[in-house]
Amino acid sequence: MTTAPHSLLLVKPSSLGDIVHTLPALDALHRSWPETAIDWIVKPEWMPLLEGHPLLRDVLPFPHSWNSWRTAVRELRRRRYGMVIDLQGLLRSGVFSLLSGSPVRVGFANGREGSPWCYTHRIMPPDGPDHAPMHAIDRYLHLVGQLGVSTDRPRAFPLPSWPEAEAWADQLWREERIDRQEPVCVIHPAARWSTKRWPAERYATLADRLAAEHGWRIVMVAAPAQRDQAAGVSRAMRERSIDLVGRTTLPQLAAVLRRATVMVTNDSGPMHLAAAVGTPVVALFGPTDPRAVGPYGTGHTVVRKAIDCSSCSRQHCVKALACLNAISIDEVMMVVSRYMGTAMGVSGGEEHPPVKERVQSTSG
Repeated sequence: MTTAPHSLLLVKPSSLGDIVHTLPALDALHRSWPETAIDWIVKPEWMPLLEGHPLLRDVLPFPHSWNSWRTAVRELRRRRYGMVIDLQGLLRSGVFSLLSGSPVRVGFANGREGSPWCYTHRIMPPDGPDHAPMHAIDRYLHLVGQLGVSTDRPRAFPLPSWPEAEAWADQLWREERIDRQEPVCVIHPAARWSTKRWPAERYATLADRLAAEHGWRIVMVAAPAQRDQAAGVSRAMRERSIDLVGRTTLPQLAAVLRRATVMVTNDSGPMHLAAAVGTPVVALFGPTDPRAVGPYGTGHTVVRKAIDCSSCSRQHCVKALACLNAISIDEVMMVVSRYMGTAMGVSGGEEHPPVKERVQSTSG
């Protein structure tokens, strides 16, 4: 298919990381089809990340109840989309695409829960090189590429401008007296799966050593629902951190990440947001595969132990978190120390110089 539709709906309701992964596909669609009006339907909690986006006509809330489904379907039919692209690939997103009434419904041929039955165009993602998993960003770009969209440009992660959030972050930096030459480490110790979480006491020791031995300013972030996870780190710390747990909107979180020298994190949504805004990431991986869901682009480092059960993708560990417990504090300290020299001139959202290697895989 090479004909640009008059209007297009992107179906990608969640989660934070998945939404960030979709931004390069949105950029490619807009560049190839500049006259197409593009809407995006997303869960209400993620709407602030997309509202006011320069490449979108509208951001719509994904329905959460029977009554809201009926209202949403009526609205979608009223809009008469020429094409719907479902990048979620689940039954609910597939059925929603079908009920939109669009004559062209595109999704992955290997979508889950029977979702492919709802599409008029089913696209199978290719294997990665040597049958390695393909990163989610590349999968999404492959799908839109099969529609005639050009995907050969460098990957871009367009986001709205948030002047109020940027002003808020500037004020925070002034109140905390953070000098632009000071290294700032944002720590995100939380994750939805317990099997993705590096131990809280190790995050605490890492933060204390960075602050006491090397003069790093430590900023702690996590969602409101993850307060207990982050509190375990704060309770174990001796040095002071700037506690932003549950205190930032999504635009404010992005603004804080832009000003950081580096982010240390588990596999999580904020990890992808940091990479999207150009902040180097040190990502600690356990049961998930960084080739498919790691921080995208250059300047990032993945620390991961290649033990026999790596990439098991289990939400319930049967080996006492052996993969994450094998990652030592000294290893992470050594990786973070490489970013010390990038602190000069990076606050205020300037571009970070890249670090040569993107992935460090350590064997146990």
